[in-house]
This record gives sequence, structure tokens and C-alpha cells, in this order.
Amino acid sequence: MKKDIKNLNLDELKEYFSTINEPAYRANELFHAIYREKKESFHDITTLPKPLRKTLTNTFYIYAFRLVSKYESKDGSIKYLFQLPDKSLVETVFMHESNQYGKMRNTLCISSSIGCPLRCKFCATGQMGLIRNLATGEIIEQFLQIDKITKINNVVFMGMGEPLLNYESVKKAIEIISDKNGRALGKRKIVISTAGIPGKIYQLTDQISSIRLAISLHAGEQRKRDFLMPGLKEHPLTELRKAINYYTRKTGNTITIEYLLLKEINDTISDVQSLVDFLKRLKFVKVNLIRYNPVPHVKFKVSKKENMFLRSLQKNGVRATLRKSKGPDISAACGQLATKSRK
Repeated sequence: MKKDIKNLNLDELKEYFSTINEPAYRANELFHAIYREKKESFHDITTLPKPLRKTLTNTFYIYAFRLVSKYESKDGSIKYLFQLPDKSLVETVFMHESNQYGKMRNTLCISSSIGCPLRCKFCATGQMGLIRNLATGEIIEQFLQIDKITKINNVVFMGMGEPLLNYESVKKAIEIISDKNGRALGKRKIVISTAGIPGKIYQLTDQISSIRLAISLHAGEQRKRDFLMPGLKEHPLTELRKAINYYTRKTGNTITIEYLLLKEINDTISDVQSLVDFLKRLKFVKVNLIRYNPVPHVKFKVSKKENMFLRSLQKNGVRATLRKSKGPDISAACGQLATKSRK
């Protein structure tokens, strides 16, 4: 059975080439062809000799996804549904948006698994349960499939799945797409959005500290967070706060706290105070308030207290903004990604 060449980083490619008595520089040529030139077939990589191309073709593949559907939102966002080699389905979202300085950029929201084990009650992916984690090459292919259409400036691991529960594959994918010999996407252009796995936050801080981090919090009070995010009960807020402090102190990066506002659930003055109390001992933190996007079979409703909540945070000295969701009309917004595991 053929293997995905994108599961191998540059060093691993060099090791493989040495086993077939090929010089290391051939690995650089192959890496450049896949990630910089977007070659889709080994036969098209004419910098490699024909016998080597034949060997690679018989052993590996480069592209394997099949585009099942593509939905475009009125705000310009596009949701792609890809079928993987085992017939599983995964969603990826492209967003064209402006940054804080008004400069337009292309952002790709990447999935790290099919389904998710955390069972967050407001999230469509969580309702699926975990089907399986994605391999490194499957994470990378989402990026390459869209990057060959339009150049991607930023990547956010905010699609299907909890990226820190697939840490090694996500880490390796980041290393490959940021490698200077290939696509060379800057690591500061990459954000990992996590529900908050303290042990993995420490690991990420020590190993890939230039990556930016966002925490999906949604409640500053433990019992309420346990209700909304039952898969995180073994990771209390006290431990999460310590991990966030470790990250911000060691990296100097600002961390983003994501807070989804739910009507009569976490949008009261008391909830504001709980969030302020959680943030008190944290530095380099900003809050993104998120408008809830309806999910089938989930009874939560959109909060009408967004402006009150925002003003209250700001009055308490918290740096906060209200984030506009992208692609809600095509079920591509925050919390809406979900597929069936089989066609």
C-alpha cells in the first residue's frame, strides 16, 4: 500500500533517500517541488531522475483528497468538504478578511481530527464524538489544496477537533509548512485554538513557542464551564490559568481568550465578573467575544447582551472585542463544522 509522502519532514525524507542510495540534495528538490511548486505528481518533478520518480510513484502519493463539495458564503468565506482515502470526510474553511491595520489577508481554518472527544455542548463537531485523528499529511493537504488556488497568509487550527489532543501530528505539520526549504509560512502566522489542555500547553510552549495560542474558555466559573465543556472536567481552571501564565511569561506572546456568548447561560453580569476574576492574574491577554451560531439539535440561543458584556469587560480594564463570525450561512462559522464519518 502506498504511503503519504507528506507524513515525512525534510530530515525523514533525507533518511529515506539514503536507504535507496540517493543523495540528500534530492530530498531538498522533492520537498521544494511539493511545498513551493505545488507539484501533484512525482512524474512532474523533472528535477528528479526518471528511475527515482518511478520508485517514488510506486511507494508514495502526494495528493489523495477528493473535493466533495464547496460552499461559498455571502461574506466571501468558503467551506470545503474533502473525502480522504478511507472515505472519511473533513471540513476546511477559507476566509478572506482584513487585519487590525485594514490589510486584507487569506486565512485557512484547518481541522486536526474527524469529530472530537470533548463533547462541548455548543459545538457540532463535539456532537460527532471522535472518529479518528488526522495524520500529519492529511493536515498538510488541507493547506496545500487551498494554497495552490490562492496564497494563504495565516493558518488557524480552529476547525474540527481539539488540536492539542493530536499534538504530535499537528506539531509536525506546522514544522513542515513553516520549513524554509518549502512553503516557509511564518510560525507567527499560525494560531492553535485549544479548549485548554494544560499539560500540552506547557509542551507547546517549550517546543514551538513562536506559535500563537487561543483558548476557548466560555465560562470563568468552574461549574458552568464543566456544564458547557464536560470533556474538560479533569483540567480545572486553576491548572489552565497556570499553563496560560507559563506560556505568556516564557513567550511574551499575547494569548486570546475565546468566549462564546449564549443567551441566559453565560452572558450575565455575574458571568462578566467570573471572567474578570479568571483574568486578574494573567498578563498579555485579550478577549474575543463570539456570537453564537445555531447548531442543529442544540437548544442554545443567541445572546442579546453582547454590547453590555463587551462594555463591562472594558470598564474592568480587560482588552476585549466582539468578533464577527465568518460563514454562518454555510455552516462554516465557529462551532458549526461537522460531517458524517462515511458518505
